Amino acid sequence: MMATKKRWLDFKNTHNLPAKLVFSCIGIALISLGAAICNVGGVGVDPFTAMNMGAAEAIGIRFGTYQVIVNLIILAVVFIMDRFQIGIGTLVNMVAVGYLIEFFTWAYAFMPHLPEGILRSAVHLVAGTLVFTLGVSMYLKTRMGVSPIDAVAPIAVKVTGAPYTRCRVIQDILVTVIAFLIGGPVGVFTIVAAFFTGPLITTWNRYVSVPLYRRTRTLSADELAEEDDLLVKRPRHADARA
Repeated sequence: MMATKKRWLDFKNTHNLPAKLVFSCIGIALISLGAAICNVGGVGVDPFTAMNMGAAEAIGIRFGTYQVIVNLIILAVVFIMDRFQIGIGTLVNMVAVGYLIEFFTWAYAFMPHLPEGILRSAVHLVAGTLVFTLGVSMYLKTRMGVSPIDAVAPIAVKVTGAPYTRCRVIQDILVTVIAFLIGGPVGVFTIVAAFFTGPLITTWNRYVSVPLYRRTRTLSADELAEEDDLLVKRPRHADARA
C-alpha cells in the first residue's frame, strides 16, 4: 500500500483545527507576556526579540512593525528551503508577538510594581521564564508550524548535516551577539532563553500541554502517540523556541 503524500497546509485533514488555533494563539500570547515581564523587569528578552528591539530603536521604527518585516524576510527563505515548517501558527506568531509584547509592556505601567532591587529582578526572571516556556510548549505542541526564526536551525541541519543542537547554539550565539552590539535588551533571561529553557519546556510538555491536548482532543490519536514517544525517547532534536 502506497503512503499518502504529505500536503502543505492541508486544513481539510487537520485534526480539530479550531482547538489547535485557539491553543496556538493562547501559547503565542503567553510567549509575549513572558517576554514582556522579563523586559520590564530589566532581565532582558529572548535573543531574537532583543536583536529586533535594538535594531528598531536604532533606526527609529516601531518594534512590532520591525519584527514583522524581519519575520517576512526570514519566512521567504524558509518557504523556499522547507515550506513544511510553516503553518497558520507561524503566520500568527510572526505578526502578533511583537505587538503583543508592546501591549503587555504598556499595560504593565498600570499595575502595582515591586520596588527596584534584586528581589524585583528575580521575581520577574522566574515569572517571565515560566510564562514564556509554558507559551512555547503550548504553541509548538499544537503542531501548527514554528516561528520563522525557529525554522532556521532545522533547515541548517538539512543543508549542512550538522547536529541540530550545534546549529541552534550557533544561531542563538550569533543573534545574541548582534543584539548586544546594537544595544538590544540583553540580560540574564536572554542567556536563559537561548540555552537553558529546553528542559523546562519539556516539563511543560509532559505535565501540561500534552495532557491538556489529550483531554480536549486537540491532537489526534496518532499525534498523541508520537508525542508520547518523544517524551519517552527525549530526542536530540529538542523543542525550538519562539
